[in-house]
Amino acid sequence: MAVIALMCLLMAPLFVENIDRAAPKPVGGQVDYSAHGPLTAPVLLGGQWRLVWMSGAPGPPAGTVQMVKAPGRWTDTGQGLPSQGAGSYRLTITGLQAGRYILHVPTIYTASRVSVNGRVLSERGAVGVTPATSRPTVRSHDVAIDTDGGPLELALDVSTFGQWDNGMAGPPLFGTAATMERWIALHWLRSLLLVTSLLLLACYGVIIFIFRRQERASFYFGLASLMNVPVMSIFAHDNMILLAAPGLSVTAMLTVEYLTVVIALAALVAYTALLFPKENGRWAFWSIQTLIAADFIAYCVGVLVDGNFGLAMVSFWSVWVRLAVLTYVLWQVGLATWRHRPGAAVYLLGMLVCFGSLIYQDLKSNNLLPSTGPSLDLMPLGMLVLLLCQIVIMAERWGGAVDSAESSNNELRQLLDVNIAIASEIELNALLRRIVTVTSQILRADRSSLFLHDRKTDELWSMVAEGVESREIRFPVSSGLAGNCFSTGAAINVTNAYADPRFNQAVDQATGYRTRAALSAPIITRDGRKLGVMQAFNRIDGEPFDEADVARIMAFAAQAAVAIENATLFAEVASERNYNDSILRSMSSGVVTLDREANVAKLNAAACQILGVEPEAAGAPETRDALISNNPWLPDEIAAVAATGRPKTLLDADVRTLRGDTISANISIVPLMADDAEQAGLLIIVEDISEGKRMQGAMRRFMTQNVVDQIMGREDELLFGAACQASVLFADIRNFTGMAEQLGPRDTVDMLNEIFTDLFEAVAAAEGLLDKFMGDALMAVYGAPISSDRDPLNAVDSAVAMSAMLVAINTRRAARGGIDLRLGVGIASGEVVAGTIGSPKRMDYTVIGDSVNLASRLEKITKTYGVGIVVCEDTARAVGGAHRLRELDTIRVRGRTQPSKIFQVVTAEAPLSQAALATYAEGRTAMAEGRWADAVAAFEATLLLAPGDRPAALMLERCRILVSEPPATDWDGVWDSPRAA
Repeated sequence: MAVIALMCLLMAPLFVENIDRAAPKPVGGQVDYSAHGPLTAPVLLGGQWRLVWMSGAPGPPAGTVQMVKAPGRWTDTGQGLPSQGAGSYRLTITGLQAGRYILHVPTIYTASRVSVNGRVLSERGAVGVTPATSRPTVRSHDVAIDTDGGPLELALDVSTFGQWDNGMAGPPLFGTAATMERWIALHWLRSLLLVTSLLLLACYGVIIFIFRRQERASFYFGLASLMNVPVMSIFAHDNMILLAAPGLSVTAMLTVEYLTVVIALAALVAYTALLFPKENGRWAFWSIQTLIAADFIAYCVGVLVDGNFGLAMVSFWSVWVRLAVLTYVLWQVGLATWRHRPGAAVYLLGMLVCFGSLIYQDLKSNNLLPSTGPSLDLMPLGMLVLLLCQIVIMAERWGGAVDSAESSNNELRQLLDVNIAIASEIELNALLRRIVTVTSQILRADRSSLFLHDRKTDELWSMVAEGVESREIRFPVSSGLAGNCFSTGAAINVTNAYADPRFNQAVDQATGYRTRAALSAPIITRDGRKLGVMQAFNRIDGEPFDEADVARIMAFAAQAAVAIENATLFAEVASERNYNDSILRSMSSGVVTLDREANVAKLNAAACQILGVEPEAAGAPETRDALISNNPWLPDEIAAVAATGRPKTLLDADVRTLRGDTISANISIVPLMADDAEQAGLLIIVEDISEGKRMQGAMRRFMTQNVVDQIMGREDELLFGAACQASVLFADIRNFTGMAEQLGPRDTVDMLNEIFTDLFEAVAAAEGLLDKFMGDALMAVYGAPISSDRDPLNAVDSAVAMSAMLVAINTRRAARGGIDLRLGVGIASGEVVAGTIGSPKRMDYTVIGDSVNLASRLEKITKTYGVGIVVCEDTARAVGGAHRLRELDTIRVRGRTQPSKIFQVVTAEAPLSQAALATYAEGRTAMAEGRWADAVAAFEATLLLAPGDRPAALMLERCRILVSEPPATDWDGVWDSPRAA
């Protein structure tokens, strides 16, 4: 029973249908999902549909619209519709999000066609309004539907002529492509698993019968399994029979389906009778078989007289025959279970599950059960449970035979003593020595050896060898009797070792021993792995080893394999336990485990240190009482997690330790689950987030780990306010407000996340500190709190990397139809004040000073000059020749008396030729010297070389103004006029 329960538990996820049954149902021929939200799981479209009658007489006029319940037969609606004809089920679906969806229409026993918005997407058979224009088939539909979010007009056309059933057999299933593909894959997997299991079971029963003809019960069970394959193939996700033989007619397919089911019933009755003969009444048995034979004849007559309609009529009435047969079998097995027949309880379990699922499916298929309620896929699971039960029954029967054979051999009782001896030793080396010693005692051998397989060298080596303990023997697995025994996996009994060509005489020559008789047995685990070989040499009485000795060493080798595995497992468990203890000791977070009664079971070293608990008193009740007394809120939190089984995290909790102080900590309470899925206790993780650790956490969000380690290793006030030389970078997305108005909130956030992800990498790669994100802009600092000579160059390297990254971002966005992004970057270098600012529970590291303000102003200036990167004079001087720079202009900086020059960083994304840079420089020189005409000529030359250069155009406009309106003689070069600004 435990094996069956375990297998069912393992298979259960395959049979769980993740269907959203809370979704809206069709009402009045339409369903709206706008209030439901995205379809995160498939939904059933069972409900009220519009039925448009297509055939006309003898039904209502063609085009008549009626509201009907789907699934179901249209003849059951009470609206006077004939059983034969054609109708179109219509449903309007609204409120869908744009994307791809999949519609699954279960198998329909007639011609069917699926259309969406007037376009035919799938057709099975030929749908017509008359018998002449219709061609039936038995198939399902999987239809992919693309929508832009507008309404979907779904039409399912069905034409039924010459069939008993009509209408829609099962509710269609609808969902997004991702969710439906998963559901379809699982549905196919269940179908294939069921059909494959039936075929394997059929082979299993027939093979047993072939090798043991008296096992007629196995033959009948195999026949019953084989005869169930056609009907299970038809009830699969799609009709596997017509998929394999598309040219097969529906009549032929239905004939095979119904007749094989009848044969399966007859074989099942015979199988049960042979398995439990004392519970089988002869009169009852032949009465049931006669009833089955009459059912078989009825099907044959039905198909000959009226084809598909005749088969359907017989199937409708023969459901009572099937119910009677299955009831008889259940009664017979139940009686055997009551009488405690071997295997009857397992059989009854399998039959109850299987028959219940089959009866449920049979009644459903013949519309004898309401189609509302949850959709249960019980039939495959029931058949698989039946398969498992039969395997268990066969295993029990063979196990009983083995037990009987073992009990008849009294000599093998010595193995009990061997097992006790082996079980008393867990240490592997000592265990193997004992194995060899006991082997010699049991077999009365002069000496024994145990060779283990070395997987690395593919050799057998003597872990223990009596008589040659001082040396190790090694040889390939293909050498000698031991190698042959290991390779073949079979015992070898040699009465004259030197006369056998497989014997390796070199071993005797090396050890000085004379081998006469040798008995070898492989050591094989239960899962078929070969561990090595056991050998016994030269019986003490001089006789050769006999068959009883072979049986003994084989049985003992099997027990030895288990013992070796247990010892190895024990060593692995001990190693794993030590490893886990090492992990707990190494963790910086405190770990506290509680048992089912909420008593403290274990604390790691970190927990003892954080909570102020003495290690030797960790498990004492006084420790638990003291912690609860200091933290009265904690028991309620523990009780809540224990009651609900859901983990809980308490952030920034105040915890009073046994030292009497209060610390801030993040506490996670997690249930500990045992193997039986029951709660075994609780696990409490305590993370100390006192000031130092809180500060480290804040810094790690903005600094590299290397910088954090340097800072925390210093003992000065570096974090709490210090003046330092640094470079500040501001980067801003251009025209963000206009783009945000065109995009929705989600797209705006996605756009910011996309660009900021790459920009952060550019900052981090150049040893920068990300100070903050400010809407569509970011601020980064280089050199705070630890300065270096490379800080200005690092800042410019980051800006250049951002420019290159922006090209890649725009390429990706263009592929998605997005708008190109542009970036403005300003960099200033100088002295700043850096430190941590905030409350003890929330602090950030930042910088303030004139350089911060200047960097922000330079970022805004990029708009004026139409360039990507602008740096201050100090930054340009520090960068030197590492990047191509162009002096843009002279500006007045707030707080400084002298004007400052600003420079553009020329990047590969906005290249300028050397000639253009030279003529621009000539123009700037001419402006500084008051040669306005020469400056005009120089800037005009620059524009000829770089027509779209905004700085050159701006300077040209200013020079032309200066030609007509020269400035004062003491002009410092700063443009203060609102014109050309």
